[in-house]
Amino acid sequence: MKLRASVIACLSLLASPALLADSAFAVRNEASLSRATALPILGNSQVLNDGEQAYGLRVDWSNEYVNTQNARESLLIDAESQRITFGFRQGLAPGVEIGIDVPLLITGGGVLDNVIENWHDAFGLPNGGRQQRPRNRYAVQYVKDGQTLLDVHDSSTDFGDVELNAGFALRDDIAFRAMAKLPTGRDSLLLGGTTGGAIWFDYNPFASLTNWFGYVSAGVSYNEAADQLGGQQKPLVGLGGVGVGYKLIPALALITQFNVQTKLYKGSTLNALDNPGGQLAFGGRISFSRRLALDLGVQEDVLLSSSPDFSIHIGLNYR
Repeated sequence: MKLRASVIACLSLLASPALLADSAFAVRNEASLSRATALPILGNSQVLNDGEQAYGLRVDWSNEYVNTQNARESLLIDAESQRITFGFRQGLAPGVEIGIDVPLLITGGGVLDNVIENWHDAFGLPNGGRQQRPRNRYAVQYVKDGQTLLDVHDSSTDFGDVELNAGFALRDDIAFRAMAKLPTGRDSLLLGGTTGGAIWFDYNPFASLTNWFGYVSAGVSYNEAADQLGGQQKPLVGLGGVGVGYKLIPALALITQFNVQTKLYKGSTLNALDNPGGQLAFGGRISFSRRLALDLGVQEDVLLSSSPDFSIHIGLNYR
C-alpha cells in the first residue's frame, strides 16, 4: 500500500501543471564591469495575482578572463564571482506586483579556471590565453594613455546593489516592468555603488500553446556615472532578449535563451568595453510541485569578452 501511494504521488506530480514552468531563467550579464549598469532580469510575462507571493534564491557562479591591449589601452580581467540573490515579489493589486532583490557578491580568484579550460576544449571554444595565466588569481586592471584608471586586486564578500522592481499586466501574455537599482554596493570593489533604473516589456508568444513557452523582451536602462570609469560609461543602454522552453513532461522543462545589451562603455576600441554584450543560456527546470521549482543552467559569452566566459546558474523558486 505504501509503495502504491508513493507511485500515485509521483505520477500525480508528473501529470500536474506547474505554476512556475512558464518563466525564463533569471540570468543576465554578470561581468565585473557590468555592475555599474542596471541590467534587469528579462523574460517573465506573468504578473502575480492580488495577494500572491513569490520567493527566489539564486546562485550565479561566473568566471571571466580578458587580456587584451592596443597602442593606447590595456585591459586585464581575471576574476570569478558568486552572486547569491534573495528575491521576493508581492501581488499588490489586480495586475500589479512589486518586489525586491538583495544580492550578496563574492569576488576573487575562484576555482573554476581548470573546469572552464576543459569545457572550452571539449566544445572547441577558444580559451583566449587564460591557460597562460597563473590559476585562481584575481585582477581587474585598465590602463589608458599611460594612466591606470582601474586597478582592483582585493577579493571581497559584500552586498551588491539592491534592486526594487514592479510589474504591470497589460494582457495575460504581456507585462510592463520597471526596476530601480540602489547604490548599496561598493564601487571601489566593483560591486555596484551606482543609482540606475530600467523599463522593459516581456511578451510570451507561446501563451496559447500547452507545452511551449518563451519570451521576447525589449527595454532600456539609464544609469548615473560610476566613480571608476564613469567618464567612459554610457548612461543609456538598450536591452533585449528572446527565449524558448519546452515541457518534456509537466515536471521537467528544457530552456534556451539569449539576452543582449548595447555596449556599456565608450572611448575604447577594446572588445570588452566597446562591444555589446550577448549571453546564451540553456538548461532545465524541475518542478517538484505546483509551487516549488529548481532551475539548473549554464551561460556562455557569445559576443567575446563583453560577458563572463562561463556561468553556472542555480535557482530555487517558490510561489
